[in-house]
Amino acid sequence: MIRPLMFRLAAIMAVLVSAAATAAPLKVFPMASVESDVTIKAPNHHVLLSPVREVNDEIRADRQLRLDVVGHGRLMEIDLDSSLERVEEFYREAMAQRSGRTLFTCRGRDCGRSNVWANRIFHQATLYGRDEDQSYAAYSYRDDDGQLQLVLLYSITRGNQRDYVWLEELAVQDESEVANLSPDAGRILGPLQVAWSGSVTYRFDWDAETREKLVGWAGNPGATVMIVSHVVLGMNETVKEALERSAKVADTMQALLEKLGIPREQQLLINAGPAQSAIQSARSAGNRLEIVVIKDVASAGG
Repeated sequence: MIRPLMFRLAAIMAVLVSAAATAAPLKVFPMASVESDVTIKAPNHHVLLSPVREVNDEIRADRQLRLDVVGHGRLMEIDLDSSLERVEEFYREAMAQRSGRTLFTCRGRDCGRSNVWANRIFHQATLYGRDEDQSYAAYSYRDDDGQLQLVLLYSITRGNQRDYVWLEELAVQDESEVANLSPDAGRILGPLQVAWSGSVTYRFDWDAETREKLVGWAGNPGATVMIVSHVVLGMNETVKEALERSAKVADTMQALLEKLGIPREQQLLINAGPAQSAIQSARSAGNRLEIVVIKDVASAGG
């Protein structure tokens, strides 16, 4: 009796956790009928943020992600008395109400081949139509619990002149690699991870392209360049000594940034020292500087 009961409780908890992981769904467009509603739970769901193309049976896109997501997709047929333009406006307004961010949009042939979107990306043959009659938009927002949500909207007019929309609502389960998708990331550029070595003089492991990128970011009017300095605590090192070492490295970087044309008054130093020594990850380990540029509010929309 106990084992079956435990299994039932585990199943109930799994359902509750899954429900908690998804935001309140967007409303169905009023002049549409839902043809299908598909649950999506995938560790490597395909999300495109650029036009798609197919080369030798392989999907190609300049910006494509494989994300761990939970959510659902809905196929909707739009009433003859309405239009895809109204549908797109309806969901744009919904995103604005949730303080969403537009990640990517395209229309017509600029999106790529409709056949690829329909059959290779969304796996919905109903979405196949003429390339010039398609559109796609990707949005992000944070729900009331602060979880990152993605909304993907693909629209098509089929050869029979019927309009269809595919709407995906996805809760991102692991944000560690996709911070740039956050709705507030429009103002946040980076981070750039700069490893360093040395004890008296310091060598920074970054190339000319990275430096040029940073200088370009810092050129935004009113931008703040944040430098977060991390060190790994030595076996016989005190916290105070580690903080002093971290500060020296950061000061060296600040002087270097001045030579690159980024004035010291534009820079903001955060000396984290050994604070993250115990929680290193494969992506951000060791002695390093993390540099982030935050745009001024007035220029964030650019």
